[in-house]
Amino acid sequence: MSRPPGEHRGQPGEGRQPGGDRDRASSRTPGRLAYLALLGTTSAGTVGGTIINAPLDWIKQDFGASDSRVVLSVAAYTVAMAVFVPLAGWLCDRFGPIRVVAVGLALLSVAQLAAVFSLSLEMLIVLRAVQGVACATFPPGVQRSLPVLWPAKGATALAAWAAAIGVGQAMGPPIGGLVAQFLGWRGVFGFAGVFSAVLLVAVLLTVPRIPGRKVPIHAPGVMVLMLSIGLFVVAATMIGQRVPWGPDVVVGGAALVSGVAFLLIAARRSDRLVAPRALLERRYARATALAATAMFIMGIVLSSLPLWIAQNLHLGPGPVGIIVFSMAAAMATSARLTSALRARWGGWATSIAALTVLIAVPLLLGVWLDWGPRDALTAVQAIGIVLALLLMGVATNAGQSIAAFSVSLSATGKNSLAFGMHNTARFIGLATGFAWTALLYPVGSMLLMFVGAAIAAAAALWLVVAGGPLQRMEVRGS
Repeated sequence: MSRPPGEHRGQPGEGRQPGGDRDRASSRTPGRLAYLALLGTTSAGTVGGTIINAPLDWIKQDFGASDSRVVLSVAAYTVAMAVFVPLAGWLCDRFGPIRVVAVGLALLSVAQLAAVFSLSLEMLIVLRAVQGVACATFPPGVQRSLPVLWPAKGATALAAWAAAIGVGQAMGPPIGGLVAQFLGWRGVFGFAGVFSAVLLVAVLLTVPRIPGRKVPIHAPGVMVLMLSIGLFVVAATMIGQRVPWGPDVVVGGAALVSGVAFLLIAARRSDRLVAPRALLERRYARATALAATAMFIMGIVLSSLPLWIAQNLHLGPGPVGIIVFSMAAAMATSARLTSALRARWGGWATSIAALTVLIAVPLLLGVWLDWGPRDALTAVQAIGIVLALLLMGVATNAGQSIAAFSVSLSATGKNSLAFGMHNTARFIGLATGFAWTALLYPVGSMLLMFVGAAIAAAAALWLVVAGGPLQRMEVRGS
């Protein structure tokens, strides 16, 4: 097989060349165990982010922390992922995605087992950040490996990857709740650490290595980008923690300055980074906004509802996890429905329908939580919550699926750094949702908090509607 022109130079501004990677990988298609090991790694990353949501109130009580403070143990994971995903993408290119994923699994297992022995909430938060750094290697590593190792599966492999994300989001809360119910919240990390170690062994034994390649990178530009992302999510988190405005303004200003600095560097070195004007491509920008909005709403729901249910319906982590599971379960099982709607209505109309649901349902849920029967009729209240979560889960899956498909069609999305920035925007949306919960949950009005979700969805809806439908494009193997 001839090598595509320019591939040997490995320019990050070029699209990935699966054929070239395939030449360097094993010619024999790996077995089913290898396929499941990589998909399981993807699920482990999303499980790790949500596995402590159900016992969150127990962690709060154990350390005597405030509602806002304990949310940091959830947010630290996502903040670290958002910061390190762009660098992780380059590491996968340079050293080979399977090797980088294996290192990530090893670090994740160690950090999870260490969290069992957390002596303070601060120690737990630091270890959660380390876990997030480890999991930042999974999205680029697995996503790049699947089409190289299983070329015949084509788009099916990436669809399975997306489904594995939904499965992880679905299983995190109930697994965390049930394990905590029997072993306490520390047992959750013990279980997760052992599971990550098992996946590490499976990856090492079954998945062929994909050699790395020398990829030019403008290190100062990438470092400035990571600094800007980190400062932004820290500023958002500081707002949630009610830090005095002075320090927050300084951090926010530094995030803005470093962001502008990255754009200036990128404009000069677009051959090794990404041309700033490319980030404004209509298809890419709308897909990124849609994905970030869906994750922002998910962050609010997954961090606030476990606290509210435990405190107002007086349920333990097991029942809390099962209730919250309904949203993620809908996400994991509604792929066929999303595909059918997209085929019938088109991506533009389906996006509008999904965002309309994400405006109306959070507002109705906020009214139900503020003025519903609460613990007087626990079962009735729980049913109302589950119905709302099911609807939001279907809409969130539609938004994320359409965004992922759309960015893959965009010209900008073929740039590996720009593709990484799209994923970073998703994690920033999730981290901002956690910060929003930390800021407004102590106020005591769930309606007020879910107004933020509705406003974000309305802004994304305006962007989608104003841009109009895009020309339909077909992708081979999709």
